[in-house]
Amino acid sequence: MGAGVSVDAEALLAGCRLVVFDVDGTLYRQGPVRRAMLGELLSDGPLRARPRRLLALRTFRRLREGAGASPRGFSGPLFERFCAETGLDAAAARRLVAEWMEERPLRHLPRAIVPGAGALFAALRARGVAVGAWSDYPARAKLDALGLRADHVACATDPDLDTLKPDPAGLFRVMAAAGCAPEETLMIGDRPDRDGEAARAAGARFCLRAARGPEGTPRVRDFLGLAEAAGRT
Repeated sequence: MGAGVSVDAEALLAGCRLVVFDVDGTLYRQGPVRRAMLGELLSDGPLRARPRRLLALRTFRRLREGAGASPRGFSGPLFERFCAETGLDAAAARRLVAEWMEERPLRHLPRAIVPGAGALFAALRARGVAVGAWSDYPARAKLDALGLRADHVACATDPDLDTLKPDPAGLFRVMAAAGCAPEETLMIGDRPDRDGEAARAAGARFCLRAARGPEGTPRVRDFLGLAEAAGRT
């Protein structure tokens, strides 16, 4: 079956016309990227500003993680809370997040790509399966940095979406764009509580991309085995 597979890949892909990938933690490993970014945060800019910047970014990540399945329109209230806790004005807050959480990490992504990701994308397309991406964070530039092309992309930060997982709105959007029904859709993500719950809410299949996971949840450590199965079925 190939490396890193603890699932019947052929059964998982049977009848599948659309595979939707989460991005952060699924298509690339976050650990190496976060370590590289910590090094930049601790070495870039005036010495006195570095601890404040690091604390502010940790505050933003905590607030965003805690937003959960908020109603539509999470972004505005999130930045309002962020500004209130850090004392930053709105423009400075958005610049900080854009630079350090969206732009600077891009250079580190290629070295952290999960093995087999490119091969799986290619194998799916070769068998006529559409490829989608759905993320709680801006995803298009990350896909470009990884050298991956998705046919359909939805992000929680899209102004006309503006909602976080496990709300399945983004998954419904990708399925509609691809013209695929939930039973023809496979969602692959690294978080059972977000990606998995969203897939179940939408009626789609789910596969966890992780070294370990809940009992009974289809799981792969990397994409080598799935790419092999997709290429021969």
